[in-house]
Amino acid sequence: MDVDLLFPSKYIKAADLQGKEVTLTIDTVVGEELEGDKGKQYKGILSFVGKKKKFVLNRTNALAIKAMFGRETDEWRGHKITLYPTTFGDEPCIRIKGSPELSSVLEFELKLPRKKPKLTKLYPTGKGGQPVNDAMDDGGEANEVSA
Repeated sequence: MDVDLLFPSKYIKAADLQGKEVTLTIDTVVGEELEGDKGKQYKGILSFVGKKKKFVLNRTNALAIKAMFGRETDEWRGHKITLYPTTFGDEPCIRIKGSPELSSVLEFELKLPRKKPKLTKLYPTGKGGQPVNDAMDDGGEANEVSA
């Protein structure tokens, strides 16, 4: 068991994805001040249709969604994104793979503060979704995640 699963949270962690891609439909996007390792920071928070757990956006993931669905976060509602677990350095993290709504690979230039711009690709993802133990609903039986 991943040690992160020993510490339940109302936010999705990479361990919650159990090594699988998960496609979810965006319900709301709000801004919230959260306490973290670097003190209080204002972050974007996504909620998903039918899910209790929310997703804290970092700049990389927010810019990926912006590349697919535009700058206005109110317009993200109802769109589907595919999350996947990966690592950043040695730490687990979640990234956006793409969306089943994409008809082809989407390339965009990821521009982060104090970093060189990086060409990044987002992919059309499968239509069927993956069976997962639905940790984003705080436990329960395995469910199909609809795309």
